[in-house]
Amino acid sequence: MKVLIINPPIRLSDKPRNIPHGLAILANIIRKELNITPSFVDINARRYSWPQVESILEETEYDVVLIGGLAPVYSSIIKLIGFIKKIKPKVKIIVGGSVAMSASRVLMENSKTDIICMGEGEFVVVELLRKLQEDINSSLEDIDGICYRSKENKIIMTKQRALIKDLDSESALPAYDLLDMEIYLSNPVVGLGRDIDFISSRGCPYQCTFCYQPWGNQIRFHSVDFVIEAISMLVKKYRIDFISFQDDEFMANKKRVYEFCEKKQRYFPDLLWSCTGRANIVKDEIIKVMKDSGCVLISYGFESGSQKMLDKMRKMQTIRQMEKVVELSRKNDMPVPVSFIIGMPGETEETCEETLQFCLRNNIPLYAFMFAMPYPGTVIFDYALKTGRIEIDRLHEYILRLGDARDFTVNLTDDFTNDELIHKRESMMLAAEKNYLKYISSEQIVEKTRKLFGKLVDKSKMSAEELRHRAIHGGMSIF
Repeated sequence: MKVLIINPPIRLSDKPRNIPHGLAILANIIRKELNITPSFVDINARRYSWPQVESILEETEYDVVLIGGLAPVYSSIIKLIGFIKKIKPKVKIIVGGSVAMSASRVLMENSKTDIICMGEGEFVVVELLRKLQEDINSSLEDIDGICYRSKENKIIMTKQRALIKDLDSESALPAYDLLDMEIYLSNPVVGLGRDIDFISSRGCPYQCTFCYQPWGNQIRFHSVDFVIEAISMLVKKYRIDFISFQDDEFMANKKRVYEFCEKKQRYFPDLLWSCTGRANIVKDEIIKVMKDSGCVLISYGFESGSQKMLDKMRKMQTIRQMEKVVELSRKNDMPVPVSFIIGMPGETEETCEETLQFCLRNNIPLYAFMFAMPYPGTVIFDYALKTGRIEIDRLHEYILRLGDARDFTVNLTDDFTNDELIHKRESMMLAAEKNYLKYISSEQIVEKTRKLFGKLVDKSKMSAEELRHRAIHGGMSIF
């Protein structure tokens, strides 16, 4: 049986930076468990045109296709399914990832998807492929964790499957050798040089209303030894200079962070790294330990400078904690990459002003300033449905329009018209940037970046415009 894995295009306004972890992990699992090496078509990395994609799909041999990704790739998945079924109608298409899990029925009703993986794919996909190997039209009712179309064309959901308990033994590293690694390594995620992103845990202990969390609120970690072994392979095989941990919350387990810092510094003292953090858990002593072990950047989701809005979002953090993060970051000569959201339910002129004033008094630009985006599966999506901002009978059309959260999609406020909200975001961004640039010059940014990243600055040979782009999209130059 021939298996094809497709990584759809995403964030076409930016370069391809993030490897497709989920799909690449499944590729490795399939190879190990079934002795099948999948073909891997990475549309996002190669940035193929649609005519090129169609040509590749026509010329490639496959019996089963795996596709997946985040909600913004929904429209691309619909297009891919339509074309595949047109040229090879007997091929089985399995869709996974948060896009399929959060909108499974909509996807099944509006495409010729055969099967949806409703959870972690490591065990499900292997079971599915074994079944399909025996008979491409096998009955699937005994496989837990899927949604499929019966012979009578009915949509059936089987029993939910339990989450993986031990990521080290029950999952795997991505099949890096099947990916276009030079493309990803040439487009740093957060750092400089040959920077690769890595996910070392699943789940998040928090319940923010704007976030879809397919893995629940019980966080599971790869062991530090697993991560160190992975880094060792990446250093030897791909000569990485930097590793960007993209976990939902890398710092959720303080003991693990300390263990990682000690072992990382013991084995890879020259390797720089970054991670995600949270204002309510970061303390001075842990930042110092992380900085001493080569961590140059911790990303935070501040989301609002209004305590009222933070509480509505269920952020479980305070304005004072956020200000303390800014203070500690600058004390340790680290950037302050933070994100904000405008247009959540309850947003008013007053709460917007509170956010702006927070940025002004803390000298923070609003470079990562997103519109509230009600993705399927989130609390604010349910709110948008309940209040009629999204029509229940037009969900397919709505999800087709989802894209980057920097683009306006739906107005969840009562106090702003669409145009007023868009203008409010623009005016706040301009005011915050103007204020920030009063306190730091381009020369100072370059100087601080050079001090932080050392020889990687020269190795990267970034222009002033590229540095500015990274400041806006990665936050690495926001000191």
